[in-house]
Amino acid sequence: MPSKLTQWIRNYFGFSRTESRGFLVLLCLLIILLISPFVLDFFPDSVQDSQDAQKLDTLMAQLEVQSETQKAYSEHDSRDYNHYPDKRLSKPTRLFAFDPNTITSEQWQELGVARWMAERIVKYRSKGGVFRKKEDLLRIYDFPEEQYRQLEAYIRLPATPTSFSNPTLKSSTETRSTPSKADRTTFTFQLNEADTTDFKKVYGIGSKLALRIIKFRESLGGFVNENQLREVWGLDSTVVQELLKHGRLTGPGSVRKIKINEVSLEQFRHPYLKPYVAKAILAYRQQHGDFQSAADLKAVKLLDEGTLKKLEPYLAF
Repeated sequence: MPSKLTQWIRNYFGFSRTESRGFLVLLCLLIILLISPFVLDFFPDSVQDSQDAQKLDTLMAQLEVQSETQKAYSEHDSRDYNHYPDKRLSKPTRLFAFDPNTITSEQWQELGVARWMAERIVKYRSKGGVFRKKEDLLRIYDFPEEQYRQLEAYIRLPATPTSFSNPTLKSSTETRSTPSKADRTTFTFQLNEADTTDFKKVYGIGSKLALRIIKFRESLGGFVNENQLREVWGLDSTVVQELLKHGRLTGPGSVRKIKINEVSLEQFRHPYLKPYVAKAILAYRQQHGDFQSAADLKAVKLLDEGTLKKLEPYLAF
C-alpha cells in the first residue's frame, strides 16, 4: 500500500522517490497535529490545583448538609440540635389586632406564623412567659424579624401586665422567692459563679428560671457578655433588666474553652453550633491541618461570620 501511494504521488506531482517519501512523512505529521486536540480531550488532566481541591471540599460539605437536614426533618419531633423547622414565612390569611398573651395557636397561624412557632409561643406562655411590650415577641427563639415587622402594627397590649389571665403565671409567681426590698437593691453576684439561690434573689426569678439560666450558662461554657441573658428561654425583658442590675461578669477568663485542634466530633457541642457545621469544621481541620486563629475558620464555607463571632470567645487554639 505505501509503495502504491508513493508511486501515485510521484506520478501526480512529479516528485522523485526521496521527495515522495518526505512528502508522505510531512502529510502524516500534519494529520497527527490536526487530530491531537480531539484525542487529548479524552484524557483528563491529572494535576488538580488548590482551588479545585477547595471547590471539591465545599461540594462534599454541601452534600453532608443535605444529608443532615433530611435526617433532621425525619426526626421532626425532636426539639434539640437536630430540629430544623421550615423558616420560610407563611402568607397570613388575615391580619387583625391581637394580644400575644391571649391568642391561640390557630389564631397565630391565621396571622401567618408557622405552626411550629405558634406552638412554641403558646408553650412559652404556659410556662409563665409574658409579653409586656411589643419587642418581647422577638425574645421567642427563631421568631423572624421580618414577620415581626409585619405584625408590629397589629399588636395590642394592655396597660398593665397584671391583668393577664394566666393561671400558670399566677402559680409560678406565688412560688417565687420574695426577698426584702433592701436585699433586692444592694446585693451583687458573679453571673458565671452564681447558684440558684443567688438568681432567686432577683425579683421575677423563681426556681425554674434559675435552673434554666444555669443550664444555659453551662451549655455555653459561661457568659461572655450580658446580652446572652436575653437568649435564655422564658426570660422577658423586664426580668433581664432586673438581672443586669445585680449580675456581674468576671471576664473571658471564667469561660470554659473548646480546644478546637483537639476536640472530637462527639465532644464538639455548643448552642451556637449546628451539628453539620461542627462536622464541616472538623473535616476541614483533617484536610488542611490545625487552625492557628479564628481567622482560619473563615475558610469553612458553612460557618457564617455571625456564628463565628459568637463562637470565637469559646475557642482555644
